[in-house]
Amino acid sequence: MEISEIKQRLTLLNVLSHYHLKPDRNNRLCCPFHPDKTPSFQVYPETGTWTCFSSNCSAGSGDQVDFIMRKEGITKHEAILKAQGLMGVTGDPGPMNTKLAPEKKFIQELTPDKRTEILTEAFTHFARSLNKRPENAIKYLESRRLDYKRLSIGFDAGTLHKIKETTPEQKQLYLQAGLLKLDKFGRDNSYYTRFKGCIVFPLLDRSKNIVSMYGRHTEKPEHHYLEGDHRGLYPGYPDAETTRLILTEAVIDAATLQQLPEITKNFIILALYGTNGFTEDHRKAITELKDLKEVILFFDGDEAGKAAIKNIAGELKQISEKLLITVVDTPEGEDINSLAQGHDSEIFSHLLENRKSFFLSIETPSVENKKVQGSTSINLPESQSKGTLKVNPDCLIYETETLLITLWGGIEIHTVNRLRITLHIKLKTNEYASFRDTADLYSNGQSDRLVKQAAEKLEISSTVVGEAITGLTKELEIYRSVKREEKRKSEEVKEKQSKDLFGHIQMQAAKEFLNSPDLTENTYKLFGSLGLIGEQDSATLLFFIFLTRFFKNPLHAIVMGSTGSGKTYLLQGVAGTVPRQHIHVTTSLSENTLYYTPRDFLKHKILLQEDLDGAYSALLPLRELMSNQEISRFSTKTNSRTGDSKQVYLHVEGPVCVAGATTRDKIYEDNANRSFLIQVEENPSHERQVLEYQGKLAAGLINFKRYDENINLLKVCQLLIEPVEVIIPFAPKLELPPHVFKKMRTKNHYLTLIKSITLWNQHQRKRVTDHDGNSFLLSTLEDVEWANYLSRDVLLRKSDELSGKTRQFFESLKEYIKELKTKSFYAKDIRRHFRMHPMELQRRLNDIEARGLVRCVSRSNKPGNEYEIMIWNDYDELRSGIDIMCEILENLKKENESSHDLHTTFTSPVVKVENATR
Repeated sequence: MEISEIKQRLTLLNVLSHYHLKPDRNNRLCCPFHPDKTPSFQVYPETGTWTCFSSNCSAGSGDQVDFIMRKEGITKHEAILKAQGLMGVTGDPGPMNTKLAPEKKFIQELTPDKRTEILTEAFTHFARSLNKRPENAIKYLESRRLDYKRLSIGFDAGTLHKIKETTPEQKQLYLQAGLLKLDKFGRDNSYYTRFKGCIVFPLLDRSKNIVSMYGRHTEKPEHHYLEGDHRGLYPGYPDAETTRLILTEAVIDAATLQQLPEITKNFIILALYGTNGFTEDHRKAITELKDLKEVILFFDGDEAGKAAIKNIAGELKQISEKLLITVVDTPEGEDINSLAQGHDSEIFSHLLENRKSFFLSIETPSVENKKVQGSTSINLPESQSKGTLKVNPDCLIYETETLLITLWGGIEIHTVNRLRITLHIKLKTNEYASFRDTADLYSNGQSDRLVKQAAEKLEISSTVVGEAITGLTKELEIYRSVKREEKRKSEEVKEKQSKDLFGHIQMQAAKEFLNSPDLTENTYKLFGSLGLIGEQDSATLLFFIFLTRFFKNPLHAIVMGSTGSGKTYLLQGVAGTVPRQHIHVTTSLSENTLYYTPRDFLKHKILLQEDLDGAYSALLPLRELMSNQEISRFSTKTNSRTGDSKQVYLHVEGPVCVAGATTRDKIYEDNANRSFLIQVEENPSHERQVLEYQGKLAAGLINFKRYDENINLLKVCQLLIEPVEVIIPFAPKLELPPHVFKKMRTKNHYLTLIKSITLWNQHQRKRVTDHDGNSFLLSTLEDVEWANYLSRDVLLRKSDELSGKTRQFFESLKEYIKELKTKSFYAKDIRRHFRMHPMELQRRLNDIEARGLVRCVSRSNKPGNEYEIMIWNDYDELRSGIDIMCEILENLKKENESSHDLHTTFTSPVVKVENATR
């Protein structure tokens, strides 16, 4: 048995346990090889190595076999036999034949049939996990435009070994199959799943059995395979009668095409495992296709993809010279899946129809003379290095003819001014000769010291070590460049995913919708079909408030309601109709976050604070941002090297539309009068409607596809809106109700709302230009009518002395007293009827009593206080004040001047009227 196999089966922690030694939580213990009071013996469970750092100890470093050899005082060969004895392997076990029971389970390797059975069982669990629609998995699949109902995929939620049905024997089988991994401390019964957080794709053999798996992480730019060589194919072995085969660069690309019937009915799809991922299974599968006429290479539109086309074409030509090889011209910087995200499926048919033949411009080297490399290897030209760099999850391995160099922990990717490594150099001819050190390869002094000391320790020529280190440095530089490029592309993809992209058909539908004659009414109806039950008016108002982000001075909104009343649901529902690139959603906001935001980060955006309590420390700068559309301050920055301080001017610009929700009954006045205060419905009728909708939702009676279509329609329409200034010709004749507080600011809000409705209807409104060439839209009376309708409750609330919740209580109290047909009432009866907390009831009664709306007839501890309503029509008076807006609108309609006359009066000789429809 080889030492590498012993290390794999017998962990260092098990060896220490055999000698009754247990490391502390920092993996340290008192050294067993010398008197030691302070723990100086460091254990590294991940690498299976140990080191004694005491200057009084000559043990140095070693592995499992070295520990046994020193502990028993025996030779290396005897230590190996001893290790075999600890594992229970036949041989000379030595004087102590103690066997570690848990390790027995790993002795017998899985048979192919058993492995398939285990993988199938695990994938069934993954598929069931995905059917539960976990939020992060579904969101990832939607961003990737993958339909899990059409694809055979699953999701690893990390629960494979945690379900009740999983026995200890099954866990061991999962561990053998590579589906589970021991935690980094090697503790018993402590595992984590290899594909945790990944969408899992099954890789199949010729009999359509699962022989391996591939995972794509939903939150990180990572992909994972089972350990060992790639086995199996995705989506499976091609049928024997295949005539046209599409090869994709990645599994996710193949899955993207696999769900398109117009592609699968004409082509068979097969995924490679990266640009270097043409395996022996691929070769055999293609060789066996006797009827195969054409292979289509559909790779990424980057340099790596173009280089891979040439390599794979050479492989295919070795299989059959008669094989027609064609290439799809993928747009620059795109791949199959990114095309699916930004375009309709017709683009794939178009690209495949325009594929081109591939002709080798140079002679392809013989495949027999090439060493087939896996997707985790990077090779340099022979003139630069004779070594090969292999990438593992925990380390990088560089191999030359003489040396095997392992770099534990890899290298820093984000820095290019240093190349610091922790390496372990071994001689291939003598596995017991090794050297460990840490050095910066960009430091001449450290590199020379490394070469010299390694050569002395390994007893080889310093020239051999120097050449290996030089080759390693070049390989690492290439590896780092590749990784930095991958990270850059990943960030670009992530940036693309943060934007809503739509196809030609969706754009055309949005243009038709924007050109509809009754656009505002159609928009209002659309919000009535988005599941915002009973909140159609408030949702439409919020939508037009959000639309003011295109203006220099946008509006702001605060949605108010008690806990569980649906205020956040309303806010999120309307925010969901806004393109993702136009909105920033946050649950917490600090003052520093606002001031250190990039200067244009908030410009013409919506800042959505889901709960205003999360922005308590930022209310002052937030208020100034709402009013002035910019904030600034001086700050001090200290130079970390010199210690000098200097003044830094922080400046953040808008315009930005701020919205949030709160459960507070009263809001700080300076924040409230800068915003539209929207109170959610909290009456029994609304509650019944919501409960009925929830029942339909649970019964599967809601058409979510229609929801998504309507939401996407509104998103596309906003992307097509052209920011234009708006003028209201009849603004001087518009008035607010007489009881409205803060009239100057409220009047400006009201006029801005009219402008927002006009902007939305820009294709139906007349456009004028002044003598400087500036373009304007002219509002109509229809826009005023809709603004009056949508803002009536908000203006009524701004006219009311009572808060929203207190007003609801008082109006409900009036209705109840009318039902009782009595003049007075007791507080305890009201509390019992409305099921209110005594303290809340007392606050409400004190509030309306202080304003003279009720009076206390008698106060008594025994029967309780007796009250009487003094004013019954206060709310009716406020409502009648709102009617003035309708009267003004009717008068404008009755005036002899038509809307055209109003426009002409405004335009004068220097203004040119353009066509309403463009």
